[in-house]
Amino acid sequence: MKKKILRCAIYIRVSTWEQAVHGKSLTAQKEYLENYAEQHGMYIMGVYADEGQTARRELKKRKAIHALLADVKAGLIDVILFWRMDRWFRNVADFYKVQDILDAHQVRWIDVGEPNINMETRDGRLSLNLALSIGQNEVDTTSERIKFTVDNTIKNGGVVFGDENLPTGYKIGIIDGRKRVVKNEEEAPIVEEAIRLLRTYHNKRYAMIRIQETLDENFSYMKLKSIINSEFYIGKYRDNLNYCPPYMTPEEQKSLQDLLKTNIKSTPSGRIYLFSGLMRCPLCGQRLVGIGKNSIINRKTGEKRTYCYYRCNRSLIDHICKYAHCMSQNLIEDYLLKNIGLEYEKYLVRCQVSQKAMESKKLKKSPEKIRTELERLNLLFQKGRVSYEYYEKEYTRLEAELSAIEIPEPPKAPADASYLETVLSSNFESIYAALDAKNKQSLWKNTIRQIYLTPESQISHIDFL
Repeated sequence: MKKKILRCAIYIRVSTWEQAVHGKSLTAQKEYLENYAEQHGMYIMGVYADEGQTARRELKKRKAIHALLADVKAGLIDVILFWRMDRWFRNVADFYKVQDILDAHQVRWIDVGEPNINMETRDGRLSLNLALSIGQNEVDTTSERIKFTVDNTIKNGGVVFGDENLPTGYKIGIIDGRKRVVKNEEEAPIVEEAIRLLRTYHNKRYAMIRIQETLDENFSYMKLKSIINSEFYIGKYRDNLNYCPPYMTPEEQKSLQDLLKTNIKSTPSGRIYLFSGLMRCPLCGQRLVGIGKNSIINRKTGEKRTYCYYRCNRSLIDHICKYAHCMSQNLIEDYLLKNIGLEYEKYLVRCQVSQKAMESKKLKKSPEKIRTELERLNLLFQKGRVSYEYYEKEYTRLEAELSAIEIPEPPKAPADASYLETVLSSNFESIYAALDAKNKQSLWKNTIRQIYLTPESQISHIDFL
Protein backbone atom coordinates (compact mmCIF):
# COMPACT_ATOMS: atom_id res chain seq x y z
CA MET A 1 0.00 0.00 0.00
CA LYS A 2 1.40 3.40 -1.00
CA LYS A 3 2.03 5.97 1.70
CA LYS A 4 -0.09 9.11 1.77
CA ILE A 5 1.57 12.03 0.01
CA LEU A 6 2.54 14.64 2.60
CA ARG A 7 1.74 18.29 1.99
CA CYS A 8 4.82 20.25 2.95
CA ALA A 9 5.63 23.89 3.56
CA ILE A 10 9.13 25.18 2.91
CA TYR A 11 10.29 27.85 5.35
CA ILE A 12 13.42 29.86 4.51
CA ARG A 13 14.97 32.81 6.29
CA VAL A 14 18.10 34.91 6.07
CA SER A 15 19.16 38.15 7.68
CA THR A 16 20.87 40.76 5.50
CA TRP A 17 24.07 40.44 7.54
CA GLU A 18 24.18 36.64 7.26
CA GLN A 19 23.68 36.67 3.51
CA ALA A 20 26.41 39.25 3.04
CA VAL A 21 28.93 37.47 5.27
CA HIS A 22 28.15 33.77 4.90
CA GLY A 23 26.24 33.58 1.62
CA LYS A 24 23.27 31.80 3.21
CA SER A 25 20.97 33.02 0.47
CA LEU A 26 17.26 32.33 0.25
CA THR A 27 17.74 30.80 -3.20
CA ALA A 28 20.25 28.23 -1.92
CA GLN A 29 17.97 27.23 0.96
CA LYS A 30 14.94 26.99 -1.35
CA GLU A 31 16.68 24.74 -3.89
CA TYR A 32 18.06 22.48 -1.16
CA LEU A 33 14.63 22.00 0.46
CA GLU A 34 12.81 21.56 -2.88
CA ASN A 35 15.21 18.72 -3.76
CA TYR A 36 14.55 17.11 -0.38
CA ALA A 37 10.77 17.33 -0.86
CA GLU A 38 11.02 15.83 -4.36
CA GLN A 39 13.23 12.95 -3.17
CA HIS A 40 10.76 12.09 -0.39
CA GLY A 41 7.63 12.37 -2.52
CA MET A 42 6.20 15.44 -0.81
CA TYR A 43 3.87 17.94 -2.42
CA ILE A 44 5.01 21.54 -1.86
CA MET A 45 2.07 23.70 -0.77
CA GLY A 46 4.09 26.90 -0.59
CA VAL A 47 7.39 28.61 0.16
CA TYR A 48 7.41 31.00 3.11
CA ALA A 49 10.36 33.41 3.17
CA ASP A 50 11.47 35.92 5.81
CA GLU A 51 14.13 38.02 4.13
CA GLY A 52 16.28 40.39 6.18
CA GLN A 53 14.83 39.06 9.46
CA THR A 54 16.78 37.67 12.38
CA ALA A 55 15.43 34.53 14.09
CA ARG A 56 15.86 36.31 17.45
CA ARG A 57 13.50 39.10 16.35
CA GLU A 58 10.07 39.34 17.95
CA LEU A 59 7.74 36.71 16.56
CA LYS A 60 5.09 39.29 15.64
CA LYS A 61 7.51 40.93 13.17
CA ARG A 62 8.17 37.75 11.14
CA LYS A 63 5.39 37.93 8.56
CA ALA A 64 6.18 34.65 6.78
CA ILE A 65 5.83 32.71 10.03
CA HIS A 66 2.35 34.16 10.53
CA ALA A 67 1.33 33.28 6.97
CA LEU A 68 2.62 29.73 7.52
CA LEU A 69 0.74 29.34 10.80
CA ALA A 70 -2.46 30.58 9.15
CA ASP A 71 -2.20 27.75 6.61
CA VAL A 72 -1.42 25.28 9.41
CA LYS A 73 -4.59 26.31 11.22
CA ALA A 74 -6.53 25.97 7.96
CA GLY A 75 -5.41 22.33 7.72
CA LEU A 76 -3.34 22.79 4.55
CA ILE A 77 0.03 21.59 5.91
CA ASP A 78 1.26 18.20 7.15
CA VAL A 79 4.96 18.89 7.58
CA ILE A 80 7.31 21.91 7.59
CA LEU A 81 10.79 21.75 6.07
CA PHE A 82 13.64 24.09 6.98
CA TRP A 83 17.37 23.94 6.39
CA ARG A 84 18.67 24.25 9.95
CA MET A 85 17.21 25.00 13.38
CA ASP A 86 18.80 28.47 13.40
CA ARG A 87 16.74 29.24 10.23
CA TRP A 88 13.57 28.33 12.15
CA PHE A 89 14.14 29.82 15.61
CA ARG A 90 16.87 31.13 17.88
CA ASN A 91 14.48 32.14 20.60
CA VAL A 92 13.44 29.41 23.05
CA ALA A 93 10.20 31.07 24.19
CA ASP A 94 8.96 31.83 20.65
CA PHE A 95 9.85 28.32 19.46
CA TYR A 96 7.53 26.72 21.99
CA LYS A 97 4.75 29.21 21.29
CA VAL A 98 4.74 28.06 17.67
CA GLN A 99 5.27 24.41 18.63
CA ASP A 100 2.07 24.47 20.69
CA ILE A 101 0.14 25.52 17.56
CA LEU A 102 1.81 22.80 15.45
CA ASP A 103 1.04 20.13 18.06
CA ALA A 104 -2.60 21.23 18.24
CA HIS A 105 -2.94 20.68 14.45
CA GLN A 106 -0.73 17.56 14.33
CA VAL A 107 1.87 19.20 12.10
CA ARG A 108 5.51 18.20 12.47
CA TRP A 109 8.73 19.72 11.20
CA ILE A 110 11.95 18.35 9.73
CA ASP A 111 15.35 19.96 10.22
CA VAL A 112 16.74 18.74 6.88
CA GLY A 113 20.35 19.77 7.50
CA GLU A 114 20.46 18.44 11.07
CA PRO A 115 18.58 15.12 11.19
CA ASN A 116 19.74 14.51 14.79
CA ILE A 117 17.53 17.40 15.95
CA ASN A 118 13.90 16.34 16.29
CA MET A 119 10.92 16.10 18.64
CA GLU A 120 10.47 12.31 18.36
CA THR A 121 13.45 11.00 20.35
CA ARG A 122 15.00 11.82 23.71
CA ASP A 123 18.39 12.63 22.18
CA GLY A 124 16.66 14.67 19.45
CA ARG A 125 14.87 16.81 22.01
CA LEU A 126 18.09 17.29 23.97
CA SER A 127 19.90 18.39 20.81
CA LEU A 128 16.98 20.69 20.00
CA ASN A 129 17.09 22.52 23.32
CA LEU A 130 20.88 22.81 23.18
CA ALA A 131 20.71 24.23 19.63
CA LEU A 132 18.05 26.76 20.63
CA SER A 133 19.94 27.88 23.74
CA ILE A 134 23.27 28.16 21.92
CA GLY A 135 21.64 30.00 19.00
CA GLN A 136 19.92 32.47 21.30
CA ASN A 137 23.17 33.12 23.17
CA GLU A 138 25.08 33.65 19.91
CA VAL A 139 22.53 36.17 18.64
CA ASP A 140 22.44 38.03 21.96
CA THR A 141 26.26 38.20 22.02
CA THR A 142 26.35 39.45 18.42
CA SER A 143 23.63 41.98 19.23
CA GLU A 144 25.69 43.33 22.12
CA ARG A 145 28.75 43.69 19.88
CA ILE A 146 26.74 45.47 17.21
CA LYS A 147 25.19 47.78 19.81
CA PHE A 148 28.62 48.61 21.21
CA THR A 149 29.95 49.36 17.70
CA VAL A 150 26.95 51.51 16.80
CA ASP A 151 27.08 53.43 20.10
CA ASN A 152 30.79 54.09 19.63
CA THR A 153 30.25 55.26 16.04
CA ILE A 154 27.51 57.67 17.13
CA LYS A 155 29.65 58.93 20.01
CA ASN A 156 32.34 59.88 17.48
CA GLY A 157 29.89 61.51 15.08
CA GLY A 158 29.95 58.68 12.54
CA VAL A 159 27.06 57.68 10.27
CA VAL A 160 24.98 54.59 11.07
CA PHE A 161 22.21 54.98 8.46
CA GLY A 162 21.62 56.00 4.86
CA ASP A 163 20.40 59.26 3.32
CA GLU A 164 16.86 57.88 3.02
CA ASN A 165 16.63 57.51 6.82
CA LEU A 166 17.69 61.07 7.63
CA PRO A 167 15.09 63.74 8.45
CA THR A 168 14.34 66.65 6.12
CA GLY A 169 17.21 69.14 6.02
CA TYR A 170 20.04 66.65 6.43
CA LYS A 171 22.22 64.46 4.21
CA ILE A 172 25.42 62.44 4.45
CA GLY A 173 28.57 64.37 3.58
CA ILE A 174 32.32 63.94 3.87
CA ILE A 175 34.23 65.94 6.49
CA ASP A 176 37.96 65.33 7.00
CA GLY A 177 37.68 62.15 4.96
CA ARG A 178 34.89 60.67 7.11
CA LYS A 179 31.16 60.34 6.55
CA ARG A 180 29.18 62.80 8.65
CA VAL A 181 25.61 64.05 8.86
CA VAL A 182 25.54 67.60 7.44
CA LYS A 183 22.87 70.10 6.44
CA ASN A 184 21.24 69.57 3.07
CA GLU A 185 21.53 72.96 1.34
CA GLU A 186 18.53 72.24 -0.91
CA GLU A 187 16.22 71.34 1.98
CA ALA A 188 17.56 73.74 4.61
CA PRO A 189 15.24 76.62 3.51
CA ILE A 190 12.24 74.31 4.05
CA VAL A 191 13.23 73.61 7.67
CA GLU A 192 14.03 77.25 8.38
CA GLU A 193 10.74 78.44 6.88
CA ALA A 194 8.79 75.81 8.85
CA ILE A 195 10.34 77.03 12.12
CA ARG A 196 9.60 80.66 11.21
CA LEU A 197 5.97 79.96 10.31
CA LEU A 198 5.39 77.94 13.47
CA ARG A 199 6.85 80.69 15.64
CA THR A 200 4.86 83.38 13.86
CA TYR A 201 1.42 81.77 13.47
CA HIS A 202 1.39 78.92 16.04
CA ASN A 203 -0.55 76.83 13.54
CA LYS A 204 0.86 73.54 12.25
CA ARG A 205 -1.65 73.08 9.44
CA TYR A 206 -1.14 76.63 8.18
CA ALA A 207 2.65 76.17 8.21
CA MET A 208 2.38 72.89 6.31
CA ILE A 209 0.11 74.35 3.62
CA ARG A 210 2.30 77.42 3.15
CA ILE A 211 5.39 75.25 2.63
CA GLN A 212 3.52 73.00 0.19
CA GLU A 213 2.46 76.08 -1.79
CA THR A 214 5.84 77.82 -1.83
CA LEU A 215 8.71 75.37 -1.33
CA ASP A 216 7.83 71.67 -1.45
CA GLU A 217 4.50 70.27 -2.63
CA ASN A 218 5.36 66.91 -1.01
CA PHE A 219 5.98 68.37 2.44
CA SER A 220 3.90 66.39 4.96
CA TYR A 221 2.53 66.81 8.45
CA MET A 222 4.88 64.04 9.68
CA LYS A 223 7.89 66.01 8.43
CA LEU A 224 6.62 69.09 10.24
CA LYS A 225 6.07 67.07 13.42
CA SER A 226 9.63 65.76 13.16
CA ILE A 227 11.01 69.31 12.95
CA ILE A 228 9.14 70.19 16.14
CA ASN A 229 10.14 67.13 18.16
CA SER A 230 13.24 65.45 16.72
CA GLU A 231 16.52 65.97 18.59
CA PHE A 232 18.31 65.99 15.24
CA TYR A 233 17.25 69.61 14.74
CA ILE A 234 19.11 70.69 17.89
CA GLY A 235 22.19 68.75 16.73
CA LYS A 236 21.68 65.81 19.10
CA TYR A 237 21.45 62.07 18.45
CA ARG A 238 21.22 59.70 21.41
CA ASP A 239 23.96 60.75 23.87
CA ASN A 240 25.99 62.83 21.40
CA LEU A 241 25.00 66.46 21.94
CA ASN A 242 27.02 67.63 18.90
CA TYR A 243 26.19 64.91 16.41
CA CYS A 244 25.13 67.16 13.53
CA PRO A 245 24.69 70.88 12.70
CA PRO A 246 21.60 72.24 14.51
CA TYR A 247 18.79 74.36 13.11
CA MET A 248 17.90 75.68 16.58
CA THR A 249 19.09 75.49 20.17
CA PRO A 250 17.45 73.15 22.73
CA GLU A 251 15.91 76.19 24.40
CA GLU A 252 14.44 77.37 21.08
CA GLN A 253 12.94 73.94 20.37
CA LYS A 254 11.46 73.74 23.88
CA SER A 255 10.00 77.22 23.42
CA LEU A 256 8.51 76.16 20.09
CA GLN A 257 6.97 73.05 21.64
CA ASP A 258 5.46 75.14 24.45
CA LEU A 259 3.97 77.59 21.95
CA LEU A 260 2.37 74.77 19.99
CA LYS A 261 0.68 73.27 23.03
CA THR A 262 -1.99 75.83 22.19
CA ASN A 263 -1.83 75.09 18.47
CA ILE A 264 -4.47 77.19 16.71
CA LYS A 265 -6.98 74.96 15.00
CA SER A 266 -8.19 75.90 11.52
CA THR A 267 -11.96 75.99 11.15
CA PRO A 268 -13.83 74.66 8.09
CA SER A 269 -15.32 78.10 7.52
CA GLY A 270 -11.90 79.74 7.58
CA ARG A 271 -13.03 81.86 10.54
CA ILE A 272 -10.07 83.16 12.55
CA TYR A 273 -10.21 83.34 16.34
CA LEU A 274 -7.77 86.01 17.47
CA PHE A 275 -7.38 84.78 21.06
CA SER A 276 -7.52 81.02 20.56
CA GLY A 277 -5.72 79.19 23.38
CA LEU A 278 -5.14 82.35 25.45
CA MET A 279 -8.08 82.06 27.89
CA ARG A 280 -9.21 79.48 30.41
CA CYS A 281 -12.50 79.02 32.20
CA PRO A 282 -12.30 80.93 35.53
CA LEU A 283 -14.17 78.10 37.29
CA CYS A 284 -12.80 74.78 35.95
CA GLY A 285 -9.60 75.84 34.15
CA GLN A 286 -10.60 74.34 30.78
CA ARG A 287 -9.33 76.26 27.72
CA LEU A 288 -12.07 78.32 26.17
CA VAL A 289 -12.85 77.41 22.57
CA GLY A 290 -13.97 79.68 19.76
CA ILE A 291 -17.48 79.58 18.30
CA GLY A 292 -19.12 81.97 15.87
CA LYS A 293 -21.16 82.64 12.79
CA ASN A 294 -21.46 85.06 9.89
CA SER A 295 -24.55 87.27 10.01
CA ILE A 296 -25.93 89.61 7.33
CA ILE A 297 -25.84 93.21 8.58
CA ASN A 298 -27.11 94.86 5.37
CA ARG A 299 -29.79 93.04 3.40
CA LYS A 300 -29.51 95.38 0.41
CA THR A 301 -25.78 94.90 -0.11
CA GLY A 302 -25.53 91.44 1.43
CA GLU A 303 -22.71 92.63 3.65
CA LYS A 304 -21.86 90.14 6.38
CA ARG A 305 -20.12 90.43 9.70
CA THR A 306 -18.34 87.67 11.61
CA TYR A 307 -19.24 87.28 15.27
CA CYS A 308 -16.79 85.23 17.36
CA TYR A 309 -17.18 84.12 20.96
CA TYR A 310 -15.26 81.94 23.43
CA ARG A 311 -16.99 79.43 25.66
CA CYS A 312 -16.27 76.58 28.09
CA ASN A 313 -17.33 73.30 26.49
CA ARG A 314 -17.42 71.62 29.89
CA SER A 315 -20.33 73.91 30.66
CA LEU A 316 -22.27 74.15 27.39
CA ILE A 317 -21.65 70.60 26.11
CA ASP A 318 -20.65 68.35 29.03
CA HIS A 319 -22.69 70.24 31.66
CA ILE A 320 -20.07 69.67 34.37
CA CYS A 321 -19.10 73.34 34.82
CA LYS A 322 -21.31 76.28 35.80
CA TYR A 323 -19.55 78.90 33.65
CA ALA A 324 -22.17 79.53 30.96
CA HIS A 325 -20.86 82.88 29.70
CA CYS A 326 -19.63 83.45 26.14
CA MET A 327 -16.84 86.01 25.85
CA SER A 328 -17.18 88.30 22.83
CA GLN A 329 -14.05 88.54 20.69
CA ASN A 330 -14.95 92.07 19.67
CA LEU A 331 -15.18 93.21 23.30
CA ILE A 332 -11.85 91.57 24.21
CA GLU A 333 -10.20 93.14 21.19
CA ASP A 334 -11.59 96.62 22.01
CA TYR A 335 -10.45 96.29 25.63
CA LEU A 336 -6.91 95.31 24.66
CA LEU A 337 -6.55 98.09 22.10
CA LYS A 338 -7.53 100.67 24.75
CA ASN A 339 -5.74 99.15 27.74
CA ILE A 340 -2.77 97.12 26.45
CA GLY A 341 -0.26 99.70 27.72
CA LEU A 342 -1.85 99.88 31.18
CA GLU A 343 -2.08 96.08 31.43
CA TYR A 344 1.58 95.77 30.50
CA GLU A 345 2.61 98.25 33.22
CA LYS A 346 0.51 96.36 35.78
CA TYR A 347 2.14 93.12 34.69
CA LEU A 348 5.64 94.51 35.21
CA VAL A 349 4.64 95.73 38.69
CA ARG A 350 3.32 92.26 39.58
CA CYS A 351 6.62 90.75 38.45
CA GLN A 352 8.61 93.17 40.62
CA VAL A 353 6.42 92.66 43.71
CA SER A 354 6.57 88.88 43.43
CA GLN A 355 10.31 88.91 42.93
CA LYS A 356 10.86 91.14 45.96
CA ALA A 357 8.66 88.87 48.05
CA MET A 358 10.83 85.94 47.07
CA GLU A 359 14.04 87.80 47.90
CA SER A 360 12.85 89.28 51.22
CA LYS A 361 11.37 86.05 52.58
CA LYS A 362 13.78 84.87 55.29
CA LEU A 363 13.25 81.22 55.91
CA LYS A 364 14.29 79.56 59.14
CA LYS A 365 14.01 76.25 57.33
CA SER A 366 14.21 75.59 53.66
CA PRO A 367 11.43 73.59 51.96
CA GLU A 368 14.01 70.88 51.22
CA LYS A 369 14.92 70.58 54.91
CA ILE A 370 11.28 70.25 55.95
CA ARG A 371 10.68 67.58 53.28
CA THR A 372 13.69 65.69 54.62
CA GLU A 373 12.19 65.86 58.13
CA LEU A 374 8.89 64.52 56.78
CA GLU A 375 10.67 61.59 55.14
CA ARG A 376 12.56 60.84 58.36
CA LEU A 377 9.31 61.00 60.35
CA ASN A 378 7.69 58.55 57.94
CA LEU A 379 10.62 56.17 58.33
CA LEU A 380 10.50 56.34 62.14
CA PHE A 381 6.76 55.60 62.15
CA GLN A 382 7.16 52.69 59.70
CA LYS A 383 9.80 51.14 61.96
CA GLY A 384 7.53 51.54 64.99
CA ARG A 385 9.85 53.94 66.82
CA VAL A 386 7.21 56.64 67.37
CA SER A 387 3.52 56.36 68.27
CA TYR A 388 0.74 57.23 65.86
CA GLU A 389 -0.31 60.21 68.01
CA TYR A 390 3.22 61.67 67.88
CA TYR A 391 3.48 60.94 64.16
CA GLU A 392 0.14 62.63 63.39
CA LYS A 393 0.98 65.71 65.48
CA GLU A 394 4.47 66.19 63.98
CA TYR A 395 3.38 65.49 60.42
CA THR A 396 0.60 68.10 60.70
CA ARG A 397 3.04 70.65 62.12
CA LEU A 398 5.68 70.12 59.43
CA GLU A 399 3.09 70.14 56.66
CA ALA A 400 1.78 73.48 57.93
CA GLU A 401 5.32 74.92 58.02
CA LEU A 402 5.91 73.78 54.45
CA SER A 403 2.66 75.36 53.23
CA ALA A 404 3.50 78.62 54.99
CA ILE A 405 6.91 79.09 53.40
CA GLU A 406 6.27 77.82 49.88
CA ILE A 407 5.76 80.80 47.58
CA PRO A 408 4.36 80.34 44.10
CA GLU A 409 6.69 81.15 41.25
CA PRO A 410 6.40 84.83 40.31
CA PRO A 411 5.16 85.86 36.88
CA LYS A 412 7.95 85.77 34.33
CA ALA A 413 8.97 89.11 32.89
CA PRO A 414 9.12 89.18 29.10
CA ALA A 415 12.42 87.85 27.76
CA ASP A 416 12.77 90.91 25.53
CA ALA A 417 10.64 93.72 26.96
CA SER A 418 12.02 96.19 24.41
CA TYR A 419 9.93 94.57 21.64
CA LEU A 420 6.61 95.25 23.34
CA GLU A 421 7.67 98.64 24.65
CA THR A 422 8.61 99.71 21.11
CA VAL A 423 5.25 98.56 19.75
CA LEU A 424 3.29 100.32 22.50
CA SER A 425 5.24 103.55 22.13
CA SER A 426 4.30 103.77 18.45
CA ASN A 427 0.86 104.37 16.97
CA PHE A 428 -0.28 100.91 18.00
CA GLU A 429 -3.93 101.15 16.98
CA SER A 430 -3.11 102.40 13.47
CA ILE A 431 -0.55 99.66 12.95
CA TYR A 432 -3.01 97.05 14.24
CA ALA A 433 -5.82 98.29 11.98
CA ALA A 434 -3.63 97.76 8.91
CA LEU A 435 -3.12 94.04 9.68
CA ASP A 436 -5.25 91.25 8.25
CA ALA A 437 -6.97 88.80 10.62
CA LYS A 438 -4.19 86.18 10.42
CA ASN A 439 -1.49 88.67 11.36
CA LYS A 440 -3.65 90.15 14.13
CA GLN A 441 -3.93 86.66 15.55
CA SER A 442 -0.17 86.21 15.25
CA LEU A 443 0.47 89.51 17.04
CA TRP A 444 -1.62 88.55 20.06
CA LYS A 445 -0.18 85.04 20.21
CA ASN A 446 3.37 86.43 20.18
CA THR A 447 2.61 89.07 22.79
CA ILE A 448 0.25 87.55 25.38
CA ARG A 449 0.82 84.40 27.43
CA GLN A 450 -2.64 84.28 29.01
CA ILE A 451 -5.74 86.41 29.58
CA TYR A 452 -7.25 85.77 33.02
CA LEU A 453 -11.01 86.14 33.47
CA THR A 454 -13.25 86.64 36.49
CA PRO A 455 -16.38 84.49 37.04
CA GLU A 456 -18.35 87.57 35.94
CA SER A 457 -16.64 87.47 32.51
CA GLN A 458 -14.43 90.49 33.10
CA ILE A 459 -10.73 90.59 32.28
CA SER A 460 -8.88 90.22 35.57
CA HIS A 461 -5.29 90.61 34.40
CA ILE A 462 -2.94 89.63 31.61
CA ASP A 463 0.40 87.83 31.51
CA PHE A 464 2.76 88.66 28.66
CA LEU A 465 5.36 86.57 26.86
